[in-house]
Order: sequence, then structure tokens, then C-alpha cells
Amino acid sequence: MKSKRISLIHSSGDENGGTFKPQLTSLIDVMTILLVFLIKSFSVEGNLVTQSDNLALPVSGSKVKPDPVLSLEISRNSLIAEGTILAHNSSFVNSDSMVIPELLNWFSDRNKNEVEKSDNKIMIQSDREIEFNIVKRVMYTCSRAGYSDFSILVIEEG
Repeated sequence: MKSKRISLIHSSGDENGGTFKPQLTSLIDVMTILLVFLIKSFSVEGNLVTQSDNLALPVSGSKVKPDPVLSLEISRNSLIAEGTILAHNSSFVNSDSMVIPELLNWFSDRNKNEVEKSDNKIMIQSDREIEFNIVKRVMYTCSRAGYSDFSILVIEEG
């Protein structure tokens, strides 16, 4: 009896034994779309200032970006500098003096420990519901400490 031999025939039309060659045109299209998406979502400027969680900043149409400077936060309950609660608003809001002693002491301690004197710029983050009386007292105390160039942080509108 004769034995029959069975063999598998590749019908790819390729001389290399049927290796798979992907279509590069569609892969290049996908990579181009991903690249464009990543470039559009990448921010060169980044956030120079991190907004506090407990603040609702006022809205403004200003297009000027903030510079990295010393920042004070006036929340609904307290005055915060570099993550440290300096004073509660109720402790100075009805005071006869415009100076906030805790803030002035913080500035003097900061200036003693600082090797190099920084510029006199300061950024104030204030909740939109804060009375102007509190903001005015903070600004006055900052000017007494030698910080006379104020910026108020706001959310850019639209």
C-alpha cells in the first residue's frame, strides 16, 4: 500500500514563508492622532499657584498670568501663609488696629531666617465671600512688613 503525504500550502503569495507585514499607513495615522492629542493637552506654563480647596476665588477677565511669589490665603475662617494658619479671622476683624499682629510676626520671622531678601511682591488668595475689611487689614499689614506690590488671585473667565 502506498502512503500519502499531506503538506500544508501557504497561500499568502509571499516568498518568505508567509510572514505578516502590517499596513504602516494606518499605524502612522494612529500615531499622528495620538501625538496631536498629547501636544494639545500638554501645558507649557503649568500652574504657578495652587488654589486652596476651601477657597472660591472671584472671576475675572484678566489674561495676565501670575508670577511665582509669596502667597497668602484668606479663607472664610482663617489667614494662612505657606500652609500655616496664622490667625482666625474673628480674632482681628473687629480690632481697633489695622495691623494683624500674627501676620506681622510671621513676616519678621520669615525675614530673619531668609538668607536673601526677596522682592516686595505678594499674592493674596481670598475667598469671594470675604469682607473687604479683612482683605484691607491683610494688605495694610503686608505693607507695614515691606510688601507693597499686591496681586489678587482670580479665576480667568471664559
